[in-house]
Amino acid sequence: MTRVEEIIADMRRNPHGIRFRDLCRVCDFFFGKARQGGSSHRLYKTPWQGDPRVNIQNDKGMASPIKCGKCSGLSTVWRQNVALTNDRYTYRVTWSEEDNEHVGLCAEFPSLSWLARTPEAALKGIRKVVADVVADLEAHGEALPEPLATKQYSGKFMVRVPPDLHRRLALEAAEAGVSLNRIASAKLSQ
Repeated sequence: MTRVEEIIADMRRNPHGIRFRDLCRVCDFFFGKARQGGSSHRLYKTPWQGDPRVNIQNDKGMASPIKCGKCSGLSTVWRQNVALTNDRYTYRVTWSEEDNEHVGLCAEFPSLSWLARTPEAALKGIRKVVADVVADLEAHGEALPEPLATKQYSGKFMVRVPPDLHRRLALEAAEAGVSLNRIASAKLSQ
């Protein structure tokens, strides 16, 4: 069994007790050299579809349990002097019971997050992380996700429903003397 296989076996047995350097070794093996390193965080590019980033964080020699246990890129990269100008991305802050901290998230970059003691610090942290990832994408000539707030929506989308529901909605629309579209729109807006 190779050292990487041993580390992965340890991760499966104890996802909350993983050393940062061991997690780095696994990420280096699967994703290559980190795009950003030399601090308490490392950023890796992956072959996955969507937002292809895995970010890991060193917390006093250990990797944070939520980050390494799920290995889904939920941690972040922090650079003190990076600020994203003209930031139009969609942010949310929520509470993580598991981490006992607030989590900052960005809808356009679902693999990124920032843990902090206050909601304000979580928002500030995730904004800095997004700025860092945007700078990395731009530096490598990669496409940026379009902010949800600036996307143009047609107001049309197709929804598949079971035939019985379609029949019930059509009957309700006929009885109300309105279109099926109007009934569906009214129900979605409730």
